[in-house]
Amino acid sequence: MENISIVGEAIAGQQAKSLALRKRIKILAGDVQRYTFDLAEALLEAQETRCYLGWGFDSLPDYAEIELGLKARKSQYLSRIAKVMRDCGIKRADYEPVGVTKLRSITSLEPSTTFYDADEKKHVPMVELITELVAEAPELGTVEVDERVAHLKGMDGENAMVTRSYSVTKSCYENTIQRCFELVRRRLGSAGRDGTGQAREYSDGAVLECLAAEFLADPRNFLEETDESHEQVEIPMEESNAGNTLDPVDISEDVQKQFSIPREP
Repeated sequence: MENISIVGEAIAGQQAKSLALRKRIKILAGDVQRYTFDLAEALLEAQETRCYLGWGFDSLPDYAEIELGLKARKSQYLSRIAKVMRDCGIKRADYEPVGVTKLRSITSLEPSTTFYDADEKKHVPMVELITELVAEAPELGTVEVDERVAHLKGMDGENAMVTRSYSVTKSCYENTIQRCFELVRRRLGSAGRDGTGQAREYSDGAVLECLAAEFLADPRNFLEETDESHEQVEIPMEESNAGNTLDPVDISEDVQKQFSIPREP
């Protein structure tokens, strides 16, 4: 009975803590501009403890969007910022001045990986490079930060990302493109898991690349070149012979066959 009582107290304590966290997140979300990084840390705690399940939601993005009115993507990158900064051992006082936009770019890097320095011919822990970039970021422009991040990901030069935009009708997007993308993602499966263990979907860019590659790999999509060898070619007459123009000669099929028969030596 004593053990049951202890377990009951522990569960009650967890529930009380969960409810307190939920209440705190709702307060912070009420003024995101002012409490951005407090909210980021609170969302990370909810993500890692999976409290949102007890609140009746399947994922943190669902909870943020439905209950907080916060875009799903924003809840993900805010919790990501808090996690990467914690994993790199960077204090809040050091990363907060960088700003959300730059931190969002920097924290797309994975602290557990390394970067191969071709000049030094060695692998450098990504944690060190992230820490250095965070320290320099306040003095750098957003474009410079993005370029540094792309270089550390090996996505510069020929591997640089390009952005293209296209306009389609709402009906086309919902009934054709979106449905097609869903089918491709279903076939591709998961793109791995993020730092919190959540499955990641392939991006729209990856789906488009898959569709284009499959189209190019199908020989039926390539039209054969038209054979123009049998078409009559008109040769313009020189000006000096303009007065002596001759009627075009119509070579019959029998004569053409005679020309095609090889002569005996």
